[in-house]
Formats: sequence, C-alpha cells, structure tokens
Amino acid sequence: MDKKLLIIDGLNLIRRLYAALESEQDLGRRVERTQSIAIEALAKLSHQFEPSYAVVVFDSNGKTWRHKVYPEYKLGRVPMDDALLDSLADFARVFRFNNWPCLRIDGWEADDLIATLAVKAAQNNVKSYIVSTDKGFTQLLGDDRILQYDYFAKLGYDKIWVPGKYGVEPHQLTDYWALVGDTTNRIPGVKGIGPKTALGIIREFPTIEDIYANTASFSERIQKMLTGGYEQCLLSRSLVELKTDVDIGVRLSQLRYQHK
Repeated sequence: MDKKLLIIDGLNLIRRLYAALESEQDLGRRVERTQSIAIEALAKLSHQFEPSYAVVVFDSNGKTWRHKVYPEYKLGRVPMDDALLDSLADFARVFRFNNWPCLRIDGWEADDLIATLAVKAAQNNVKSYIVSTDKGFTQLLGDDRILQYDYFAKLGYDKIWVPGKYGVEPHQLTDYWALVGDTTNRIPGVKGIGPKTALGIIREFPTIEDIYANTASFSERIQKMLTGGYEQCLLSRSLVELKTDVDIGVRLSQLRYQHK
C-alpha cells in the first residue's frame, strides 16, 4: 500500500465548524460542540484516506515573519472569538487524546509548516493530502505527490485542476498573485491589473523579473500600470510564497497514525 500523510489545517477546519454553530448562544457550549464535530470530521477523514501518517497543524500565537516584513499583512481580518481563541490548546489536547499528533511552532504560520511537511514527504515518496480550503496551498500542486482536499465542499484538487481555475500552472501562481494581489491576506497587487490582464502578461513573460525586464513589449496602458511596481511585486510574491524549508524538528515516523 502506498504511504500517505494526511495534513489537517487545524484552524481552517475549526473556524469553519465553529462558524456553522453561530445559533448556539452559550459560547462554552459552542466550543464544546465544535470540538465534538471536529473529532467526527477527523474520524471521517481518517476512514476516507486511511493514512499511514497524520498531523493537525496549528498557527502560532502572535506575529510571524510576514507581519515583520509587511505590517499590514492580514490587517482588517475578522478576529477570532475570544472563547475560541482561548480554547485552542484544549482542541489540541482533545485531538491528541484521539491519537492525532498536533504541531505548532512559535513564529510560524500553519501554512509554512504544512508546505514543508508536504514537500519533505513527497521527497520521501509519501503522498500528502492537505485538508484545507485555503487557496494558497494550490501552489504546491505541481508535484503529483501533493494533493489538496476541501472537507466542506468534498472536492479534491490536483495539478490538472489549477490551470482550469486560474489559467496558470501551479508554479506560476505566486507570480500571478503578485500581480493581482491576495485580498484575503491584504497583500496588494498592481493597481488596475485583474486576473485577465495578469494572464495575458504571464503568458508573455512568466516571472516578475522577466515582466519588468521586458516592459517595453507591453501596451502603453499596461506599461503605465506596471511603472514603479517592481519592488512591491517582489514583496507580494515573497509573502504569498509558502516556505518549504522550515526546521520542524519532527520525523515522519513520529507522525505515524494509529488506526482504531
């Protein structure tokens, strides 16, 4: 049997399950119900994927390297309810009690840890399934051994899906997002450049460096939009690009999943 690593984007799962229970007025009860439903979701996922290894990855508290290089990162996002924020350690305890290894490293977003785990697993010929609705993970799907699964929509994403959705290959997504921006995380693109224009530009020249080295090839309108945006594009690309070399300090063998 092929070895599989199931990686759960912990906060992504928890926040969506919690949001679905907004009619529950008692916040303590709402958190308890979310924990119970989350365990059910994990059980369904383990049954569906039958992983050899599994891990639930959490964001660290406080600011990360992205906030340091770009203070406006994620500014304006709806904050998490205090009741949920205060209970995250309890979620991890409940998950561990149910045989789910959990991972959180100070100063790092879950996204970078997940990307590192998936890429390292792929290098060891282990197929990874990233369970998250976060579009940022689609940049990893150029590798056949990395797939994404949306638990709520019950949809799987692979490298064939990416061009159909965005019009570019997975490895081109970070340059594409540098042009159009990432509104979810408050990362700016180039003013005036939307998806259609960005695709036309990237088809001509595939990277930010190539684009700005060949601005004279574009129409006057596009040249005007691109003017003065080089440094911002490089910064935006670095912010949307997931780190795949975080020193996690965890061996794959430590994430072995014990099927009940």
